[in-house]
Amino acid sequence: MAHSYADRLFRRLQGLFQVGRISTPPDDTGTTQTGQVTLNGTAVRDGIQIIQDYGFSAVLPVGSQAIVLNISGDASNGVVIRSTHQASRPKGLKNGQVCLFDMAGDQILLTNGNGIAITPQSGKPITLNGKTVINGPLEVSDDATIGGISFLSHLHGGVQSGGSTTGKPQS
Repeated sequence: MAHSYADRLFRRLQGLFQVGRISTPPDDTGTTQTGQVTLNGTAVRDGIQIIQDYGFSAVLPVGSQAIVLNISGDASNGVVIRSTHQASRPKGLKNGQVCLFDMAGDQILLTNGNGIAITPQSGKPITLNGKTVINGPLEVSDDATIGGISFLSHLHGGVQSGGSTTGKPQS
């Protein structure tokens, strides 16, 4: 018995979206990142494009949950349109906050009007490349090294002891 047009359309609509897991590290060498997704725990699809928003790029960790959109309901023509790595997701954000994060726990937190917090959980430094301009006061809670010289423990030569102080810095 031939299937009706409505039956075929219904099956295509049923297969429009699938949920799976990233099975292997994605390939980030091409113009579009591609990856392997395991669907329904058994079906493995290789070379699926991973579509990401403009201005944002990430290599999805293995085990990330992925939502696959099958174009026209065709399971052989799918793209990952959304993803999450639940084990890495920061928890306890307050209403309106936004957090950029990675698997190591490094975070950039937009606090919804209370500043921006950059936290390198990995113990590594925060590196700013290029000219850096700060408009406003700068508070440093520890020593600062400028040109290889400690701000807190540097010495001034040519100063006589007594009650006088050095003059202002000169350029």
